Amino acid sequence: MSATTLLLGIRIFDPGLEIDAIHDVLISDGVVSKLDAPGTGATWAEHPDNGALGTLVISQSDFAHELILTPGLIDIHTHSFGSAGVNRPDAIGVESGVPIIADAGGAGPATIDDFIALQTPSSKTRIKTFMSIESGGITDSHRGHNTTRCATAMTTSSLDAFLGAIERHQGTIVGLKVWAAAAAGIRWIDHATNLSEMIELPMLVHVGELEDPNAESITGDVIDRLQGGDIVTHSFTGLPGALISQNGNILPEVMAARGRGVLFDIAPGERNLSFDRAELAMEQGWLPDTISSDVHHWARAHNPFMSLPYVMSMFLALGLSLRHTVKCATTNAADAIGINTGECCVGGNATLSLMARQETPAIFSDGNRSIHGQESLIPVGSFLDGEWTEATASEIGHDTAIISSPECEKFFAALGGELAHLQRHDSRWRGEELHRLVHRARTDCGLDIAETLTALHDGMAPGAPTMPAGWLLEQLGPTETMARLDSLRAEGQQEALSTVS
Repeated sequence: MSATTLLLGIRIFDPGLEIDAIHDVLISDGVVSKLDAPGTGATWAEHPDNGALGTLVISQSDFAHELILTPGLIDIHTHSFGSAGVNRPDAIGVESGVPIIADAGGAGPATIDDFIALQTPSSKTRIKTFMSIESGGITDSHRGHNTTRCATAMTTSSLDAFLGAIERHQGTIVGLKVWAAAAAGIRWIDHATNLSEMIELPMLVHVGELEDPNAESITGDVIDRLQGGDIVTHSFTGLPGALISQNGNILPEVMAARGRGVLFDIAPGERNLSFDRAELAMEQGWLPDTISSDVHHWARAHNPFMSLPYVMSMFLALGLSLRHTVKCATTNAADAIGINTGECCVGGNATLSLMARQETPAIFSDGNRSIHGQESLIPVGSFLDGEWTEATASEIGHDTAIISSPECEKFFAALGGELAHLQRHDSRWRGEELHRLVHRARTDCGLDIAETLTALHDGMAPGAPTMPAGWLLEQLGPTETMARLDSLRAEGQQEALSTVS
C-alpha cells in the first residue's frame, strides 16, 4: 500500500470527461496530481529512479494486456449483508477492482445498525446501502426470498424506527430496496413509494419472479408508479414479470417510465439475465443506464469470478461498446445513487479502477445459453481516495475464533436467560423478537455491536457475520440455539478455570 503511485503508459478512459488517451499519471494525497504524455513520468521527482522513496510504480510494460484506468467502478446492486451476503465485502469490492459497492436490501430498519457496525469499519471498500423496507432486511436462507416472503410474511417497521434509521445513517443509505412480487400484489410498492417520497431517496425495485408464473400481470402497474431517479433492477431478466416480452416488445409502461427519468439497471446475479432478451432490447437501441452484478454468496459459489468487471465483460460480448459499458458502471452509477466517484484529470479525486483488457476468446453463460466474447476486463486493482488495493483472484477464507472475554461470557449468559424466558412465555421463535433480545442483552452488558455480533456468529455459526443476529437464531431454532449457548458458556467457564489454575 502506498500513498504515492506512479502509473506509466496507461490508457486513461474516462467517458464522462471524454478522455481516451495514453498518459503517465501520478496519484498522491488522494488526487490525480500529475498527468502527462508517456515517458514524462521518468523525469518526475516522485519516480524511484530520481531518489523518491515509497512510490509504487505500475507500468504498462510489465503487463501483457492493455491497462485502462477508469473512474472508480461502483456496483450499485450487491449482497454483502443478510442471508445472501458474501463472505467479505472486500472480495466483491476493492479486491475485484471495485472501490464502491451498494448492498441491496440486506439490512432493514431493525438491522441497519448491525450492518453499519459490522461491515463499514472493517472494510477497505466504501459501502453504501439500499435499505430494505422490510424490517429485518433479507433474512431468509433460500433464493426465493424475493417472491415468497414478500407475499406471506413480510413485516415493516414503525415509521419512527424507519425515520430514525434514515437519520442515523444519512450518507450511507442511498435509497430503499423493494421487491415487486406478484403474490404480494401492489401494496408493498405503494408503501415504498410513500416512504421514498417522504425521505427524498430513490427506490431500487426488483422485477422478475423466481416462482410465480403470473407475475407479469403487475409489472406494468409497478412501473407506472415509479418516478424519475427510481431504479428498476434485473432489466433484462428472462423470468416472469420481465420488462421485455418473449417476442422482444418492450412494455409501453417501460418506455414511458424512461421518459420520466426512471433508470434501468442490469444485476444478472445467478439467474436474472437473459441473453436473448438483452439482445432483442439492444437491437432496438434500448440500452441499460447502469450495470451492476447482484453478486451474492450463491452466485459466488456457482461462479467464483462473479463481479462487476465480469458482468461488464459479459456486456462487451453482447455488443455493448466499451464507452457505454464503462459509463454505466462509473459515472452513471454515481449519479444514480447520488455520490461521487473519481475523475481521470489533474485535481480529480483518485477513486479509480485499473483493469486489463484481455483480448482472448471468452465464454459467458446466462444459465440457458452461452455466448462468445473476444475480450474480458480483468481487475488489476483500485484506488479509493488514493489508497491502492491490488485485486486478488479469489475470495480469502474468513478466519474465525470465539471471543471468550468475560464481557462476552456475561453476554452469552444474559442472552440465554432472555431466550429461556421467551420460550416459557411465548411459543413463537421469530427473528424480529430474537433480534430485539440480542441487543437488549448486549446493551445490558455494555458491549458494542461489532464485538458482540462477531462473538455471537463465531460461537453459533462460524463464518463472517453477514446474517442479522435474530434471524440467525430463528434459523437455528430454539433447541439448537440453547444447546450452542450452553456449550459457549461451558467453554467460557473452562477457559476461566484453566486461567486461574
